[in-house]
Amino acid sequence: MDVFEAMESAMTMRWLSDEPVPDELIEKLIWAGTRAPSPENSQLWDFVVVKSPEQRARLHETMVPDISSLDAVRARLAGATDPVKRRMGEGAHHLLTTLREAPVLIFVCGSSWVPGDPREDRYQFSAMYGATQNMLVAGRALGLGIAPTGIHHLNTRGVRALLGVPDHKIIGVTMAVGWPARSFRPVKRKPIADVMHFETW
Repeated sequence: MDVFEAMESAMTMRWLSDEPVPDELIEKLIWAGTRAPSPENSQLWDFVVVKSPEQRARLHETMVPDISSLDAVRARLAGATDPVKRRMGEGAHHLLTTLREAPVLIFVCGSSWVPGDPREDRYQFSAMYGATQNMLVAGRALGLGIAPTGIHHLNTRGVRALLGVPDHKIIGVTMAVGWPARSFRPVKRKPIADVMHFETW
C-alpha cells in the first residue's frame, strides 16, 4: 500500500478487536510519529504506551463519564438527520464504552519548552498533531486501526496522575490502537476544487 492509498482510507477506526498488537508494530508507529516535522527540529513529543489490561481499565474508569450520560448523548446523535453525524456518534459511543478493551492506548505528549520563547504553545501542538497524523497513516499501512481522541480532557488531572506525566508536559492526543473490527472505507472529504485557490483567494 503506497502512502496515497493509505491516506485515502486512513479513517478514524473506533471499532477495534481485542487481539494483541505486536511490540514491533507499536514501535513502528512511534517511529512514524517521530518522523514528523517539528519547529527547529525541537522534537517536543513524548509517547506513553499503555498495554496492560489493569492500567487500561484504570484509565477507562478515569476518563469515561457515567454510562447513563453517554447513553443520553448517543440518543441525541441517533436522531441526527446527517448520516455522517449518526455514524460518528455511534462510533464514539462504542469507543467510549469499550476503551479498556483496545489492546493499546498511546498518549501523545508535548513539551511547553520552546526554543527562544517558552511562552509559545503553538509549536508543541504542531509537533504533536503532525506526529499523530503520521501515526494514523502508518497504522493504516500496517493494517491497524487507530482512533485519535481528546477523551483525556474529560479528566486531565486524573490521567496525568495515572501516567505520571511531568508538570512541564501536556497530553495532546489519546490514541486507541488495535486491529480493526470493521472494514476500512475511503474518507469523505470535499473535492479539492472547493478548497484550492491559485494566486489569490
